[in-house]
Amino acid sequence: PVAAASIAQVHHATLPSGEEVVVKIRRPGIVEEVEADIDVLMGLAYLAERRFPENRSFEPVELVGEFARSIRREMDLSREGYTIERVAANFAGDPTLHFPRVYRRLTTPGVLTLEFIDGIKVSDLDALERAGLDRQLIARRGADAFLRQVLEHGFFHGDPHPGNVFILPGNVICLLDYGMIGKLDASSREFLVEFLVSVTTRDPDRILSLLLYS
Repeated sequence: PVAAASIAQVHHATLPSGEEVVVKIRRPGIVEEVEADIDVLMGLAYLAERRFPENRSFEPVELVGEFARSIRREMDLSREGYTIERVAANFAGDPTLHFPRVYRRLTTPGVLTLEFIDGIKVSDLDALERAGLDRQLIARRGADAFLRQVLEHGFFHGDPHPGNVFILPGNVICLLDYGMIGKLDASSREFLVEFLVSVTTRDPDRILSLLLYS
């Protein structure tokens, strides 16, 4: 594998047509293992709420439920393919970003086939310098892309660590691994915008009001 994690491994492959791709393959038996772990966690959460009522405000059952929903979505690799296409559609026509093509006919809940991306990890500063790329411009573009996802679209990449951010020629950013995604409704996005404006304008009264009453 060219990459490996707890849920899946990624392999380099070539299609009969000659196109280079990467194939993300779910680990055998991982669904059953995760479901068993969820059952144990949920049992412990119910036990915690019954035995320690003072901790009910932390909602352990709801926390485990949210984790279960998230990890089940992440294990469905076909859902990840649809997520990539949705985020790409949100940025249609933006030349500063690239999204890997999804090979839909070669994708199932257990297998995801994507365009091979030959880029430089955003954390490899020496390689970026050797390639003549503009790190400040990349940083601005990355910040802009993330803020647009969160504040404009309300649908954003949930795991943007350096290993998932590749830089292509022309300072183009390519985000990889869309197994984890975040969502915000309109009211939450409005709150975040007001909060950020209040921070940048150094308005402590407005910040306090937002935190207390929103």
